[in-house]
Amino acid sequence: MESIEQTGRTVGEAVEAGVRALGVSREEVEVEVLAEESRGLLGILGSSEARVRVTLKASVASRALEILKHILELMGIEADAEITSDEPEGVSIEITGSQDLGLLIGKRGQTLAALQLIVAMMANRGQEPERRKRIVLDAEGYRARRERTVHAMARSAAERAKRSGRPVTIESLTPRERRIVHLALADEPGITTRSEGEDPHREIIVMPRRPRAGNWR
Repeated sequence: MESIEQTGRTVGEAVEAGVRALGVSREEVEVEVLAEESRGLLGILGSSEARVRVTLKASVASRALEILKHILELMGIEADAEITSDEPEGVSIEITGSQDLGLLIGKRGQTLAALQLIVAMMANRGQEPERRKRIVLDAEGYRARRERTVHAMARSAAERAKRSGRPVTIESLTPRERRIVHLALADEPGITTRSEGEDPHREIIVMPRRPRAGNWR
């Protein structure tokens, strides 16, 4: 973490100087007082300035990356991790370069989702609510591939529901994947969707819309 030492007539002035030098706000730094100001004899002789060390707090993104790398090491998985996006709404981290990524992803991404939850909880611990961020982990582009698969499943279910006139059930989806299905079919003509059941057995029902009264022929 970047840090700087500054002096001032008072501790407050020294801190302000350090914050300005780092170009950040007071809330983004930690302060260590190295020496208090001293007025000396008669307020003149032997007086000394205050000295502080001002250090940038670790960002949620950097903490998440550090935590993830440590967990991967404990799991014995040799892989690289890199922050691909750090925006106000969230942080994205990509994991690459290991032959063990299938183990890391798990069945339908369940292991990756659990790891993501753990990293997010630890990285956001102690943060003010406005500084907390959503953490998204991906492994070799798995999420994009899985999203395309779920989209295809949604379209296929919609077509079967239209042809048969009967509801079609899609099972074994994560909450995120269920949202993908609902969004994918939100504007699909003649189709509506709903979720039923409780996790981990919650499922999506893709149903043909019933014609309104008066539209029957």
